[in-house]
Amino acid sequence: MATTPSHAPARAHALRRWLRATWLGWLLGVPTIAALALLGEALGVGGAQFFVGAGMGLAVGLLQARALGRLLPRRRGWILASTLGLAAPFAVTDLARLLHLDLPYSLPVNVAIGGLLVGALQASLLRPRLDRALAWAPSCALAWLAAAGTTAAADALFTARPLAGIAGALAYLGLVASGGLVLGLVGGLGLRALLRAGHPAPS
Repeated sequence: MATTPSHAPARAHALRRWLRATWLGWLLGVPTIAALALLGEALGVGGAQFFVGAGMGLAVGLLQARALGRLLPRRRGWILASTLGLAAPFAVTDLARLLHLDLPYSLPVNVAIGGLLVGALQASLLRPRLDRALAWAPSCALAWLAAAGTTAAADALFTARPLAGIAGALAYLGLVASGGLVLGLVGGLGLRALLRAGHPAPS
């Protein structure tokens, strides 16, 4: 069913709310990763990549779940899917290192795989409300991959050091922070496409 003009403001509001929640979740993910890393140090597993995926997935999933409103009857499931799904590929990396296996590490690849897992798990939660919920899996993977691209760009900038001092630091932080906006925008457009199937926007 096509979106009627009366639904357009609700769709736009839902997209803005999703974008804001995802971006704030991304920013919250940085200290969450740091906190989990400190916990890992205390437990003797410092340096584990698992905490990178788990911390970011937890923070983003928490705020996204709140933004979805009545579209999501089980918020805990969404948060758990985001946390475990994004952490899983990083856990494989940790396991490979523990077993001394020669497994190449790539942040964008891990994030893309994690995003696909997150999307698949979250799609099962959306299925009761959205007819085409399975389409959320590739949309989610694309969103996380695009967000990882901003982090990779920030790391490349830091390595190349084309800007020094405060200007370089601000450019680096700006690129990292933009990842949440990219994640929210790409994922939000995918979610809006699903909502156009005739289901009401979250409130």
